[in-house]
Amino acid sequence: MKRMISVLLCAVTAAVMLCSCLGGAKDVTGGELIKKARAAYKALNSARVLMTNTATGETEQEFTFKYDEKDILIFSYKGKSEKSEYAQYNNGAELFTYENGSLTYRQKGEEGFVLYTRDTTHPQADEGLILYSPSAVTEASQTEENGLTHIRHEYDAAKIGAKSESGTVKAFSADFWFKGEELQYFVETTTVEENGSEKQYAYKVEITEQNSVAKVENTVKAYENKD
Repeated sequence: MKRMISVLLCAVTAAVMLCSCLGGAKDVTGGELIKKARAAYKALNSARVLMTNTATGETEQEFTFKYDEKDILIFSYKGKSEKSEYAQYNNGAELFTYENGSLTYRQKGEEGFVLYTRDTTHPQADEGLILYSPSAVTEASQTEENGLTHIRHEYDAAKIGAKSESGTVKAFSADFWFKGEELQYFVETTTVEENGSEKQYAYKVEITEQNSVAKVENTVKAYENKD
């Protein structure tokens, strides 16, 4: 199965969110807090992740997950961009996928079906959702703002593999806001060169309903009768 986060997403492919291995690199400013947030996220039993376009205020991507009593991952995803629309639901036995008007269904054991567990989880349920790749950070800062700790990392876009549907990625940054050691949210901003001019895309990522998701709904059902 495709890594869904790189199938479509916003104008900027969020594959950068998955290339956050530490690789033994020396920590940069704010690294300890971010590593704690990554570990805390990975340890969750359930959560809903919202990715909101800061320019429009629209939530363009949503990922919800929950581990069952056997530590099998149940998840749903839906997302869209100017050019693509995608949704997926996996309950550990069945896989439903919607992609740009096409619906597919697979069962456990069939080609293309992937079973995720707590030990081998989906990339968006793993710590890699929260980007931290110190060897690729070019500038790092930490400030206190209105009772929150603001950590900013500017990245070498090429080193983290940032890509865009609409042009060449020129710059990428990640801003994190913490209250104490608890991550409140983070914003990833990408500068893209499109037809000779630069455009910025910024997405706010919030991890909500932590350990409180009662049921993961099948997001693909909403597309079954869509033209």
